[in-house]
Amino acid sequence: MRVTADTALAEYAPAVMPWLLREPIRNNQLLTLLQSRMDGIVAPESDLLMLRVLADGGTLAGIAVCPPPFAMLLSELAEGAEPALADYLVAHAPQVRRFTGLPDQTERLAAGVAEHTGGSATLLASYRMFDVLQVVPPTRVAGRPREAAAADRDLLVAWSAAFQREALADHPHSNPAAPIDGRLALGGLLWVWEAGGEPVSMAAMTAPAAGVVRLNLVYTPPRRRGNGYAGALVAAVSAAVLSAGLRPTLFTDLTNPTSNKIYQAIGYRPLQDTAMWEVD
Repeated sequence: MRVTADTALAEYAPAVMPWLLREPIRNNQLLTLLQSRMDGIVAPESDLLMLRVLADGGTLAGIAVCPPPFAMLLSELAEGAEPALADYLVAHAPQVRRFTGLPDQTERLAAGVAEHTGGSATLLASYRMFDVLQVVPPTRVAGRPREAAAADRDLLVAWSAAFQREALADHPHSNPAAPIDGRLALGGLLWVWEAGGEPVSMAAMTAPAAGVVRLNLVYTPPRRRGNGYAGALVAAVSAAVLSAGLRPTLFTDLTNPTSNKIYQAIGYRPLQDTAMWEVD
């Protein structure tokens, strides 16, 4: 096994995306990370770390992408890839200390890096990926869904910032305005639930990648919680995605029983778990 780094997104993405497209649902995070930068929804970072893990003969054994300052995102890795990737990171990218991927593989990678550096590996978070084939909408929820408009922009930026403070307190925070502006510009990727004539909850989704979208940024302000708005909005958006011939997916934090319960109640089913590990 050996690891190579690419410096040009325009070369890296076309080289690895066909490999990722063999499992478009399970690889959706990596596909949308790359596609969003290719499409200009997210500005490509000048120091975006793009790695290929190659088996003997040069065939892909896995990929890893790190958009600083966030965790490195790993595809499924072929057997024996973790030591080669750990060796490369220690030698060439020692600043990368957080990794997200399949739980066992990510743990082995973090342990390998820690062994080289004399640090220790710590599990930071555990997530579960879900998809849905048939939505079961909740009943008796006041209000209606609608696509977000330019007039909602400032409110959605504020809610996005609040979501990061609450749900991602231990993670680096991105500029909350940039993804809101990018999704508004593209259209169809931001939704709100409206009750009493005003927005009371929000949900976003990624642009389609190989027919798959991922719902995220699901947020309801504290004073509006307990009314079923988030579940109703996610159900409505998911149904619209399915009607468009696309597959909706989402991730939950396994330590949050509320979100796991809500999404499964509207028809989401678990697909795979992932984990984030850190080396100190």
